[in-house]
Amino acid sequence: MKNLLSIITVCKNEPFIDQTCQSVCKQSCQDFEWIVIDGSSQPESLLKLKKYAPRFNYFTSEPDTGIYNAMNKGIKKAHGEYLLFMNGGDIFYNNKVVETVLPYLKKETADVFYGDSYRLFEQPKDCFVKTYPDKLKKSFFLTNTLAHQSSYIKRELFEKYQGYREDFKIVSDKEKWLKFIDNGVRFSHIPLVLSCFRMNGKSRQQSSLLLKEKKEMLESYFPRKELYGTNIPYLQQIFD
Repeated sequence: MKNLLSIITVCKNEPFIDQTCQSVCKQSCQDFEWIVIDGSSQPESLLKLKKYAPRFNYFTSEPDTGIYNAMNKGIKKAHGEYLLFMNGGDIFYNNKVVETVLPYLKKETADVFYGDSYRLFEQPKDCFVKTYPDKLKKSFFLTNTLAHQSSYIKRELFEKYQGYREDFKIVSDKEKWLKFIDNGVRFSHIPLVLSCFRMNGKSRQQSSLLLKEKKEMLESYFPRKELYGTNIPYLQQIFD
């Protein structure tokens, strides 16, 4: 019988992959499919993954062209009605998250259920809970995004609106939220912390590529008057 939920983990030489795998395996409810897409890691990382192989429903280790290429591979292998991307380095907030979320998914009152997230930094004093509004407006995505580690997305949305854009190497997840918003996809907030998001990923690096991708993405979805000449520092950095 088809699973209600598929958890997709993409990784490559991830130093915290043990924590991610343990977090998945320790969930009190194991009624989900688990797909692991590894980007041809070094032997040391593959040994860590192999410890959890009995729980994998699908596993591959092969070269990819980036995180979104790997995520799209996972989508194609998934059978669940909803997908969760719990990528290498990220973890569930506690061992009962899946048990808590499944009743929401069974009701199918939304196409995307999104929860809050705990932001993990190297220094404990820097960690904090990131909460999200109950009602999402498109303007939210001008300066914010949702944590995919806390978001449960109907698989059929990727069939209808395609997978993640692979020409974007950093911001494709945010671009997909905007695509969904523009097409009337139903979002519903679960007012609970559902994941821990490690703040050391590629999207945290303020590089010229990141700024270039943000500019192209936002210009595709918002009128110029909302982007240029603003007093918002985040947008000034991109468009001034």
